Amino acid sequence: MKVDPNIEAAAKAQSDAVQNARTSRPELTKTEGTTTDLGSSDTVQVSPKFAEVQQLTSKLQQVPEIRSDRVSALKAKIQQGTYNPGTADVAGALLNDPLNRTNKS
Repeated sequence: MKVDPNIEAAAKAQSDAVQNARTSRPELTKTEGTTTDLGSSDTVQVSPKFAEVQQLTSKLQQVPEIRSDRVSALKAKIQQGTYNPGTADVAGALLNDPLNRTNKS
C-alpha cells in the first residue's frame, strides 16, 4: 500500500500567521477541540475534521506496506508446489494493478 504524500502535506499545511504565532507565543497550546483561548482575545478554531484527518494519517502510517503474513503464506504455497493461479486471475491482477498506469484512459 502506498501513502499519497499530498494528503500528508495538506494535513501539515499551516498559514504563515499561525506558524509565526506559534513560535512567537510560547503560551500557545495544541488541543483537540474547536476553540483554544490563547490568553487574550485571540482564539484558534480547529475543524473536527482536521483532528480526524490527523488521527487517520497516524493510523495509516502504522500499517505495514508489506503484509508479511500473506507473503509468508504465498511463499509456503510456492515451496510446496501448491500455488497455481489461473491465467485469467493473473491477467486480471495485471490489468487492475494501480501501479500499472500504462494504456489506461
